[in-house]
Amino acid sequence: MRVKTMADHTLQSFGLWLCLVASLAGCESKVERAAVFGAVSYDGEPVEDGQIAFEPLGAGEMEFAPITGGKYSLPVEYGLVPGEYIVRITGNRATGKSAQTDAFLQDADSLDIVVQFIPLKYNTSSQLKATIEPADRVEKDFHLTSN
Repeated sequence: MRVKTMADHTLQSFGLWLCLVASLAGCESKVERAAVFGAVSYDGEPVEDGQIAFEPLGAGEMEFAPITGGKYSLPVEYGLVPGEYIVRITGNRATGKSAQTDAFLQDADSLDIVVQFIPLKYNTSSQLKATIEPADRVEKDFHLTSN
């Protein structure tokens, strides 16, 4: 009867470890994301300046994109995983007024004052929902109304 030596145990352990590593190779848990893009309008007019947010109904991170000229785009690296989302949209509109950035400096720049004009039912109290299906690119348009 042969007695196992420490070298035999070490070799067996190394062999098991090597098999485990080989079986897990390539099993990276990569989250598939979709690039999401689309148009946003309010009462038939493009939202020129704003933000769109996709908040997952389950676990996950909220993703944001700027709205410029009535369009938004989330590139794939910041895209959405398949699932259900609440959509929150804000829009900014210039008031035609400006404010000094620093009232104590005579040469201070002035900033245009803007107001958020999209109703709460589309942002903080939003009931807008979007379903993202598995795909490379997903187009989702949002046509909001004041009614």
